[in-house]
Amino acid sequence: METLRQDLRYALRRMLKSPGYTAVIVVALALGIGVNTAIFSVADAFLLKPVPFLDADRLVMVLEKRPNAGDDWSSVANANYLDWKSQSQSFEHLAAYDGFDANITGGDHPEQVQGFLVTANFFEALAVKPAMGRTFLPEEDQRGHEQVVVLSHGLWERRFGSDPDLIGKTVSLNAKKCVVAGIMPKGFDFPMTTELWMPLAMDPKQRDIRDSHELEVVGRLNPGTSTLQARAEMEAIAGRLEQTYPQTNKGWGVWVKPIREHVTGDLTRQYTLMLLVAVAFVLLIACANVANVQFARATGRQKEIAVRLALGASRWRLVRQLLTESVMLSLLGGVLSLLLAQWSIGLILGHMPPDVARYIAGWKDISLDGRALLFTLAIAVLSGVISGFAPAIQSSRPDLNEALKESGRSSTGGRRRQRLRNALVIAEVSLALVLLTGAGLMAKSVYALVNVHKDYVPESLLTLRLKLPESKYKERHQMAAFYDQLLRGLESVPQVQAAAVITKVPFANGTVTSVFNIEGQAAPEKGELRSGMLQSVSPNLFSMLHIPLREGRILSDVDGPEAPRVVVISESLSRRYWSSESPIGKRIKLGRDDADSSWMTVVGIVGDVKYSWFDRGPQPTIYSAYQQAPLPYTYLSIRTSGEPTAIIPAVRSQIAGVDSEQPVFNVKTLERVISESVVGLSYVAVMMTILGLIALVLASVGVYGVMAYSVTERTHEIGIRMTLGAGQSDVLRLVMGKGLVLTGAGIVIGMAMSVGLAQLLASLIFGVSATDVTTFGGVALALATASLLACYIPARRASRVDPMIALRYE
Repeated sequence: METLRQDLRYALRRMLKSPGYTAVIVVALALGIGVNTAIFSVADAFLLKPVPFLDADRLVMVLEKRPNAGDDWSSVANANYLDWKSQSQSFEHLAAYDGFDANITGGDHPEQVQGFLVTANFFEALAVKPAMGRTFLPEEDQRGHEQVVVLSHGLWERRFGSDPDLIGKTVSLNAKKCVVAGIMPKGFDFPMTTELWMPLAMDPKQRDIRDSHELEVVGRLNPGTSTLQARAEMEAIAGRLEQTYPQTNKGWGVWVKPIREHVTGDLTRQYTLMLLVAVAFVLLIACANVANVQFARATGRQKEIAVRLALGASRWRLVRQLLTESVMLSLLGGVLSLLLAQWSIGLILGHMPPDVARYIAGWKDISLDGRALLFTLAIAVLSGVISGFAPAIQSSRPDLNEALKESGRSSTGGRRRQRLRNALVIAEVSLALVLLTGAGLMAKSVYALVNVHKDYVPESLLTLRLKLPESKYKERHQMAAFYDQLLRGLESVPQVQAAAVITKVPFANGTVTSVFNIEGQAAPEKGELRSGMLQSVSPNLFSMLHIPLREGRILSDVDGPEAPRVVVISESLSRRYWSSESPIGKRIKLGRDDADSSWMTVVGIVGDVKYSWFDRGPQPTIYSAYQQAPLPYTYLSIRTSGEPTAIIPAVRSQIAGVDSEQPVFNVKTLERVISESVVGLSYVAVMMTILGLIALVLASVGVYGVMAYSVTERTHEIGIRMTLGAGQSDVLRLVMGKGLVLTGAGIVIGMAMSVGLAQLLASLIFGVSATDVTTFGGVALALATASLLACYIPARRASRVDPMIALRYE
């Protein structure tokens, strides 16, 4: 302990004696540690912090796997869930839920909120109790007893003013009276963004459904039962159901994973891990820089170290002393890094739109908490050891005879240190190139996604969502009449050029898909299903969005409710199912072969539209006229001649004129819909860019430091060369040549590493090519230019050395 105190005091004196040297190391490590702490706080919230439920490690999601879809999960069919529940032995509880849009009326204004229909044991499965009142009774998930509701704490506060007497009172949901049974605790909103829950009541017909997959299932494992055991049991049950119901269950499997993985999502997990690797690279670059500084510093301390060894100090004692200095410097950097981390977290949280943040699991938990502080301490100590270990080992074994000479210069140890310094610079350059390449590819992808719909002129399109309550709009003609009247009213508003109905606008959340049957074509083998995205639209939508007609005709006003059913399909759907013939005149039917839906004739093929940013290709789409196939949930798309947001009051007035109790939500321009949908990817791209720029600066400083020290070491040699006739240009080429060799080696290694990153990103996101020559070349050129400048400064100084002074240099 006494020797440790001595080491600490000595290290402190050395730091105070050389404030410039101390500041360089502290700032470099603060950058590396700070970004690691900030990203760790994000990763901790997304990946490491437990789901806020009792015994969360026992909670799993039990979902279905589509035939031949790998690990891609699907929602669960009602009857399959009921069979799982009755046959499985691995679960203490197995609960199901399904989302719905709830229109609340009866107050100052109608409001749409996110609701979920849940089985009576849902809250028991999650082990969550209400803050007030109760949850659902077993008999309340039976038809005729389901008109009860449990409210979230936030909705109770916002909509009902925290009324303590609300329990037992009725509220109007989707034009029906529901009794408030309970209020959930503050912060509970599972599934995410939920504001109310109602019983999932299935009638006998719904309990037999196996060809429609709508439910999500959460299970609480029995004590002592592992996820692997539950998965094995559920796969066995799925196999039995496939044999019993081959027409609907053939090829379908079961997906069992911890709830944390499901809530986080694969994309979030992949991008978070990528950022963790990126900040680790930045820290390694910072450590390499610090190690090079310490190598240079150690050269000036050779005589001191040699004297201490000559006086009897052990090599381990010297290594410990040098490592103590390194760790102290790193801890100072760690303290400074906390300010950088807190500032970074503030920027991350402050620039995320609230409408997007509410859908990101763990977003509200991002903070610089105790776990982040412990991480910072650990990473600071580790950084001190990494950056100080090699210099300490090299410095602890000097050539005593050479070091104790009054004018000893180079040695074998010096050459070893030079090789290590060169290797560290090559590593810095290669890691910086990987980060810059990743940043370039991500930025290019975001740009491609934001601009993929530029032909639609999204800045002049106002979009908004509607959900018609089933109790008021049970029949198709009622929904169609509502849309007819509303569209006529909207087109009378000044500045409105056109208004259209569309089930989903590009890049909006949610998709309506359906399996379909093709007349005259045999059913696919191996349980595969034909499916497409459904769009119920106004005929003028194609001209509004500039969707080109490829063959046949588009929908028109003659395709009314009494006319023969027709559809228009996208190019991708046509290629997939009619690759060798024209689909015009062919007939399709939604659902399976035995479905009672009507046959629809294909009358046209239109260009593909990219509706989801996370799908690499366009989604095969089926367009039908809303007059023939109206849906209760839809978007309105309104083209304006001026600022779209200026007409929002008039639009709300028109909707209220048709139905005063109809709420309107998600009122945004299409441009904002697109930007918000890719904001998460934009965040990753911006963070990667910042990390890449930090890496570029650190790598350039590293190149400069090594070259500057190399010039210092070779001053005597340079003087001899100049005395023998070498000119300034010769010296310039000599010094810069070495720097360019190091940079070139780093770029070559970094290019090889970047290919793997490019392949990963190309498999994840739209607009990225694993062979993007432009990005690779641009990044390599930028890094080479920065390194060239870093080499030029010490090379120019070397070329101006006075030979007489250089010859006397020691």
